[in-house]
Amino acid sequence: MSRWNAKVKGASPESSPERRPGLQSGQRPAPVSAGLARDLKAAMEGAQELMKAERFDEALKAYEAILEKHPEAVPAYVGIGNIHARSGDYNGALEYYAGALHIQKDFPPALIMSGNVYVKQGLLDKALEKYKEALEVNPGLNIAQLSVSRIYAKLGKFNEAIDGLNQALKHNPQLEEARLILASIYQRMGDTDAALKELSGVVARAPDLPQAQFQYARLLVACREFKQAIDVCKKAIDAKPDSAFLHQLLGRAYRGVGEYELALREHVKALDINPDMQIAKVGMARANIERGNFVDAKKLLISMTKGIKNTGLAHRLLGDILIQEGAYPEAVAEFQAAVLHSKQLVEAHPHLLTVQAVDGDDRKTAEAYQRAFAKIDIDSTSDFENSNADSGNNGDYPV
Repeated sequence: MSRWNAKVKGASPESSPERRPGLQSGQRPAPVSAGLARDLKAAMEGAQELMKAERFDEALKAYEAILEKHPEAVPAYVGIGNIHARSGDYNGALEYYAGALHIQKDFPPALIMSGNVYVKQGLLDKALEKYKEALEVNPGLNIAQLSVSRIYAKLGKFNEAIDGLNQALKHNPQLEEARLILASIYQRMGDTDAALKELSGVVARAPDLPQAQFQYARLLVACREFKQAIDVCKKAIDAKPDSAFLHQLLGRAYRGVGEYELALREHVKALDINPDMQIAKVGMARANIERGNFVDAKKLLISMTKGIKNTGLAHRLLGDILIQEGAYPEAVAEFQAAVLHSKQLVEAHPHLLTVQAVDGDDRKTAEAYQRAFAKIDIDSTSDFENSNADSGNNGDYPV
């Protein structure tokens, strides 16, 4: 696959359509004829339609054909770079974006796409550099400002992230995406009231925005405002009925108000959509435990212990059931297995390692483990064990 035009690559970085080699300082190049301009526009539109149709091999040939005739057609370099990026060839993508920037160093799409690739490579400093270059070209370029704020938030630089989002909102007060990111940052900072204020405002202004409903419902559940969360979840499901996480979230809210049959129904729907969704299985087990159906709960939890996700939580819940059944030695074994399978949780809650066995009294030992685990909310346990697998937004609503 060919790389960007060798003649352009060998030229000076300042060799843009306005400053081509051979022109005197201040001299403008001869304008492209109207006919050639129309042909180039039609060719670019054709290539972009192929991209939308995901006919990438054909799109690549179309862009390369454009560059054969128009070696300074900057968008064609970006188009080819995008094809490389989609296939995971990030170095190839960056080379084509560099080709575009060699011709026109202030071309925002090439700067932004370079930043996106650097994010995927985990090179956040380089990504920030490219996004900020794009903002120097156009301070109102919201996509770049949001990307900068996301990186700052990821780095834990919350004040910088908030400053950037407020700047984006100055350019466009209707930019609800910025407010959703703000709410997420406030929540991470522990300022639940500020997060709820932002989200309730977005939901009021944009009631048909599924992402806002989803994020609002998730925060309401975290705040144990279950009745309100149920209403918000239902509205979000109306807009996105195939979201496994929304059904799981609604099930969690129903459990919060003691509606266990309805909770089970929603957890089952979540698993119908995504059979691998572990937190939905945990939800089913907890709903059965809370309504006293230990047989079904144990059956599901035992099957989960044979997997690779949520095994620590499954062992913990089994320990709780076995204590209620009076099977204390078995309960101790389950709690000890829960500790072994919960490395991240133990690192965050080292008191789990301080539980002492009581010689000759399995009941006291089991109850000591139960008290230690009771200090840790089960939902936070699930978050630790899933660790980005399915405890977040499950890909439904990236923020």
